[in-house]
Amino acid sequence: MDFKRPSEKEIKQMFTLFKPLFWLNDPVFYDAHYIPQEGPVLFVGNHTLLGVRDASIIWIKLYNELNIFTYSLADRVHFHIPVWRELASKFGMTEGSRETCSKLMENKQYIMVFPGGAREALKNKGEAYKLKWENREGFVKMAIKNQCTIVPFSAVGAEECYELIWDSKEILSSPLGILLKQFGVRKDMVIPLVKGVGLTPLPRPQRFYYKFSKPISMEEYKGLENDEEVIQKIKTIVKDDIEGGIKELLEIRDKDPNKTLFNRILSKMMYK
Repeated sequence: MDFKRPSEKEIKQMFTLFKPLFWLNDPVFYDAHYIPQEGPVLFVGNHTLLGVRDASIIWIKLYNELNIFTYSLADRVHFHIPVWRELASKFGMTEGSRETCSKLMENKQYIMVFPGGAREALKNKGEAYKLKWENREGFVKMAIKNQCTIVPFSAVGAEECYELIWDSKEILSSPLGILLKQFGVRKDMVIPLVKGVGLTPLPRPQRFYYKFSKPISMEEYKGLENDEEVIQKIKTIVKDDIEGGIKELLEIRDKDPNKTLFNRILSKMMYK
């Protein structure tokens, strides 16, 4: 596997591209001091609606402030999209295979994974901030096998950037859904119809909130990557940490006087 990274010039260009997002979403981070100074580290988090913007912001945060280059484990479908696959791969997106994951961990890299995958990113109505992991536990097995520390993290804000008009369940139940099935489209890859600002697809300028939980060492579980009881124990700990973080962030947001763009602009004008 090639661990070649983008040049500083390319990274600066990417920062410039995403700078408007930082202004619009004004992200806040909590407990980044929990992140180990050495890898391998596996960041495990919740996928929010559509799942691209908030993941990009946390990638930039980790690199820009902590000098951590993060490799994101992604569904292979990403690598079938021209232009996007080249751009995202340059900035750490890799296919989420066991082989790739092992090599990253063996080389003590920082890795990001969303166990809920596409199903969690392309969620249905009433599923905001709900983890959709089903029976996915491969990330736990890989962490134990390669003695990779897990750092759970929670993200809040992106779910409110859009309103679901027609979710994937409704689409699949429609004549369009029948057509999509005939063309072999995966059920978990049906993109919902959403609206942002007004009736447009422009995302609403919601503030993003992130929280890192305490790192979970795999040392005491060495050699137990096939022990189902141990796997479920760790998976539950990680899941509880993420759900607890989401709950805490939602409470923080409720009390945040600058959660709206208008208030943030007003606040900066007053204290300029």
